[in-house]
Amino acid sequence: MSGNLADLESRVYALEHMNAIKEVQYRYWHCVDAQKLDEVKECFIDNGAVIDMEGIPVCNTREDFIAVLKANGGKGGFLSLHSGHNPQIKITGAVHAEGTWDMLFVAVDVADRLTYQLIGQYTNRYVKRNDQWKIQVQKFRQTSLLMKKIEEDGSEKIITYGAPDPKVFDK
Repeated sequence: MSGNLADLESRVYALEHMNAIKEVQYRYWHCVDAQKLDEVKECFIDNGAVIDMEGIPVCNTREDFIAVLKANGGKGGFLSLHSGHNPQIKITGAVHAEGTWDMLFVAVDVADRLTYQLIGQYTNRYVKRNDQWKIQVQKFRQTSLLMKKIEEDGSEKIITYGAPDPKVFDK
């Protein structure tokens, strides 16, 4: 570790920005789970966001993404939890960064009697606009999926086991 002030300022700057990027990613997951879709929208840049998440159509605007969320889970009785882990964030410029995250998603769709356990990885690009970090590109790829139907008698029927399913929310 260098002891000069400029080096210390540079390291603190990087840590502050990495923390702000973590905050926007965690806020995104929290707002999706709480179905605060207007707040989800604010996690993305207002013009030019690309959301490419396996299991839903690719969206080229944040508004398109919100519409997909509303159609595929933004309903009463859809209870979810995103748990992001192992962030690897790299500041690539004064206002640009990249990050990868491992993610575990669990959900219960009460109306359709479905449960989900989805594991995958996010590969994102972030940009700082108006002194705030936002998600510019969000890409998610599944690594495994367990989806079950809960029958009226309480028994479980496995719908998808292990393999990723590009149509996970079409069930």
